[in-house]
Amino acid sequence: MTHPYRYLLTGDVPVSLIDELCRWHDRMVAHARRVGAAPGAPCCADPDDCPRAEAGPLWARAIQALGPRAAGLTFLRQQAEEARRA
Repeated sequence: MTHPYRYLLTGDVPVSLIDELCRWHDRMVAHARRVGAAPGAPCCADPDDCPRAEAGPLWARAIQALGPRAAGLTFLRQQAEEARRA
C-alpha cells in the first residue's frame, strides 16, 4: 500500500522530506497507540523516545516545502501544536 505522504511527491518537494514524513508518521502512530492518542493525553515519560518532539521542526519544513498544500497534513500539524503546548 502506498503511504499517503507519497502523494505529496512532486518535482518541487524533496524526496528526503517525504521519506522523513512517512517514517515520522509511522513512529507517531505506533507511539500514540502505546501512550494514548486523545488530544491533551499525557505523553510518554521519555522525551528522547517521543516522536512528537520532532513534529514542530518537521511541520515547519513541510510548510516551507509544500506551501498551502501543507494544510492537508492535519496529523502532523496537530502533533506539532501538542508538542508546543507541552
